[in-house]
Amino acid sequence: MLFRTFKFYLLFLSTILYSQSGLENTLLAGQTDSKNLLSGYLQPALKGSIYLMNSGWYTTAKVHKKLGFDLTISLNSAIIPENEKSFDISNFDFIQSKTSSLPTIFGKSINEELTVTIPVNNDQPQISSSFLAPGGIKDKFPLGIVSSPIIQATLGLPFKSEISIRYLPEYNRNRVYFSNYGIGFKHDILQYFTFLKKIPSLNLSAFGAYSIMSINYDIQSSNRFRGNNQIAEFDITNYKLQILSSFNFKIFEFYGGIGISGGNSSFSINGEYEVDYIVDGDSNTKFPIKISDPVKINYSIHELSKNFGFKFKFLFLHAFIDYTFQEYDVVTIGTSINFR
Repeated sequence: MLFRTFKFYLLFLSTILYSQSGLENTLLAGQTDSKNLLSGYLQPALKGSIYLMNSGWYTTAKVHKKLGFDLTISLNSAIIPENEKSFDISNFDFIQSKTSSLPTIFGKSINEELTVTIPVNNDQPQISSSFLAPGGIKDKFPLGIVSSPIIQATLGLPFKSEISIRYLPEYNRNRVYFSNYGIGFKHDILQYFTFLKKIPSLNLSAFGAYSIMSINYDIQSSNRFRGNNQIAEFDITNYKLQILSSFNFKIFEFYGGIGISGGNSSFSINGEYEVDYIVDGDSNTKFPIKISDPVKINYSIHELSKNFGFKFKFLFLHAFIDYTFQEYDVVTIGTSINFR
């Protein structure tokens, strides 16, 4: 089940870099429109990936004893808002289309034909081209939920602290390279508030985490455009700073957290490209334009994040579910093996 989910997640990630018609086709739209087109199409993925990778870090405020250990396997599922499934193209400079909006990566699986007309500029005649806009992946995720599997190990440290390591297997196949790592740190702060120790079963701690994800797609091997060093790159860095609380009972536990969560994501198309257009009035004459490192899109999120969860405990085996409240709400379910 986990491996199947991992393959679906890679489908989502690789679609970010390469769709049915190829994201690199958007380079035909001209420098400004190309960037705006990709920004509108990919923005929900740039945001959604931050939310996905930044959830499910903890299932309790309680800290492991020294050398205590747990291994957790979980699934983060982001709920995509309906208004993030299309974007407006009516104000683009060179693009003409029968429609005023296109699907984002989370929208409908349709590929609208776009016509590009670039007017005369210095020694350049009026030129034109057409291509299919990238379609969405809604058919593959019909419930509007995109999921990410997580494998995480936690070890108890001295001074009522613990460290968590998060990892997804590296993937390097079909021209796509993927890697994901993260580290978290939790410290018991109830020890500094003796008056709160009178509250039965209460645990209180501070938590911080940082993670990175990188995906590269080899555009050069698609042979779509002449050029060199053609590659698409998608990178994410996340952080999370939370105050956690939980009420720990014999066979179950309630937990929650509040604090700052955010990150930065970027998408770029790098390398050298020779893009061919047709000279208006002479369909047999091609006009090539050379461009280098044509696209760079950045997105950042910094916001208040809140979550609430429930955990069921049976000996050393635990199962949990929690809900994180943010722009893209995230549901996390999972299980863990716990010692000490």
